[in-house]
Amino acid sequence: MPRKSTARKTPSRQSGTRSRCSDAERAAWRERDDEVKRQSTEYLERAEAVRSFATHAATGGVSARILGYSLRNQLLLHEQAAERGFVLSDVETGNGWRQRGRHIKKGETGLRLIKPRGNGKKDADTAEPDTSNEPDENAEADDGDDASETPSRPKFVTVAVFDIAQTAEIPPEERDACPACPAQPGEPCHPGCPCPTCTSDTPPVDDPAETLWNKLLDQLTAHGYALDCPAPVAALHGHRVHVDHDARAVAAAFEVTAEHPTAVADLAEAVAQIIARSDHERAARREERRASRPAAPVTA
Repeated sequence: MPRKSTARKTPSRQSGTRSRCSDAERAAWRERDDEVKRQSTEYLERAEAVRSFATHAATGGVSARILGYSLRNQLLLHEQAAERGFVLSDVETGNGWRQRGRHIKKGETGLRLIKPRGNGKKDADTAEPDTSNEPDENAEADDGDDASETPSRPKFVTVAVFDIAQTAEIPPEERDACPACPAQPGEPCHPGCPCPTCTSDTPPVDDPAETLWNKLLDQLTAHGYALDCPAPVAALHGHRVHVDHDARAVAAAFEVTAEHPTAVADLAEAVAQIIARSDHERAARREERRASRPAAPVTA
């Protein structure tokens, strides 16, 4: 006779099991996430903020991890850091910093970035490296009306990361046992230890301007735009970069070279304009769908 499994079943929202999160908590998280998304569009429309970040990043001011984020999240992190009085440099989750021998300073709150959740196709400007190695209170949050309209569409939530400026080094006497060498709790690691604490220095990016340029090109292409670079003078309309939304083309005067250091900032400004426009178009379509829904029947 087959032996019955004693494994405990994982609660599922689809099966009707009550969530451990209250409706009020989910509503608060949705409201917070919606506000972050709204702010991200505002940041994309601020040309000075876009150019400031691009210049900072292209001159080696941020880590490779940040360069791997989309422009939307790069701007979110950059502006949140500026509002708190420090310059964006390198970010990790709380667990990530602990693995690198640092802890979050008392009173610090995380910088929010946007990531997709779900099995649908990822939006091109929000597909990010996974930062979910610590508990996320949004694990059971819905995404409102959009989720009910298109179940396969990914849900977007926010997660928290911390800049190195928000951390401090964990004293050796307070560290746990090292997983990579025989050092016991409270002991310094042995010489040459390869653990994250001993190898926590962020290696410099060989060519940050080119790295950011290529990341921007990927997002440009993902939105269906083509880059003409270097473009003829007539296509530029008196600018270094000109966006033609009707033709879905971006004309740029220069490639990334030492002679034209503003080229990355120019391209970042163009990509930001395209993403923000996409945000507004998506919002307009959402409102049209809502307006076209039949009114709910009135019950006595």
